[in-house]
Amino acid sequence: MTAKLAKGIIFLTCVFLLALIAACGRQATQEENETAETNQQDDYQYEYEEYESYEAYEEYDLQQEDNHGIHGLISVVEYGGNRAYIFGSIHIGSEHWYPLSQTVEDAINRADIFAFEIDLAAEGGRCILEEDPHEDDCLCALMEMMFLSEGTTLEDFLPADVFEMFAENLQTYPFLNIDMMLTLRPTTVVELIMYEIVAPSLGFSSEHSIDNYVFNRAEAINRPTFGLTDFNDHIAFVSGMPDEYQIATARYFTDFNTMVEEIEELAHIYETQDIETLTHMVRTDLAEAYEAYAAGEISASGLALARYWHYTVGNYRSAFFARQIAELLTNTDEPTTFFVTVGIAHLTREVNVFYTLRDMGFEVVGLY
Repeated sequence: MTAKLAKGIIFLTCVFLLALIAACGRQATQEENETAETNQQDDYQYEYEEYESYEAYEEYDLQQEDNHGIHGLISVVEYGGNRAYIFGSIHIGSEHWYPLSQTVEDAINRADIFAFEIDLAAEGGRCILEEDPHEDDCLCALMEMMFLSEGTTLEDFLPADVFEMFAENLQTYPFLNIDMMLTLRPTTVVELIMYEIVAPSLGFSSEHSIDNYVFNRAEAINRPTFGLTDFNDHIAFVSGMPDEYQIATARYFTDFNTMVEEIEELAHIYETQDIETLTHMVRTDLAEAYEAYAAGEISASGLALARYWHYTVGNYRSAFFARQIAELLTNTDEPTTFFVTVGIAHLTREVNVFYTLRDMGFEVVGLY
């Protein structure tokens, strides 16, 4: 495994979120011995009903005839002499997606500093070892977070029925070193497969992701970059999910053809900037999980996993990114123009960067 591969794992977090929720809705296996969680169903139902009331954001009606290419819902926020362009990405991509829309390219050229979800300038796990950031083997620290404990395999870690389904689905993926996969955490397995097998089979990669394109443009015009999230915290977040969620991830892991369809659909939605469909997907993922749970199509732990991704990965991080942007605008003394790139789902869900900034009193102006 290389630094490039590690970076690919990190890039795919947002894609994994959407694909995993889609997978949960397709599986129909009921876990045993979960009665302890059923007494929470009334609370879940209340949140589900509240969730249903959200509607698509009116300003997502686009006029692309005047601004061809990928726009990523680019919007601008100003405070004093500071300005932040906010741009929605997807963490895989294709060479033919570029250049982006002229509005986005112009904003990139105006930017003084570029911000991303994580620090893309960090090679692999280098900054994990802050006391020795140039240590050659520091990538091992990153990899250790992604492996099961020494001497443990997925056959030991997963319930027997889950392992049987997981192993069966693994067999459908071409060019896969299954023995190596069995020593990794389920979330790591899924993301490696998406990066190494599924995305390339469709002509997509993290190398040509939107994030990487913007980062390379920043380097080309010699502008500094940084991450909104601490690299070490992000890796721990991605790979350190509780065992319950790791097991549920394995349970709802899909076969090769299904994952190809899901990733192809997501990439097409982004490439065509079908914001209405994207907004519907990210705002109904949890509602669909509740429906699947009520119909006996997913287990209580599957529903808990959907809630984890929806609230912790989605809503919480969206609000966190908004607060970070607000700090950039209010705490930067010299007039500065920032270009902030975050996953587009963080701009379209019911708790999103735009809404949170508006709630804080900022005016967000769409440029798309």
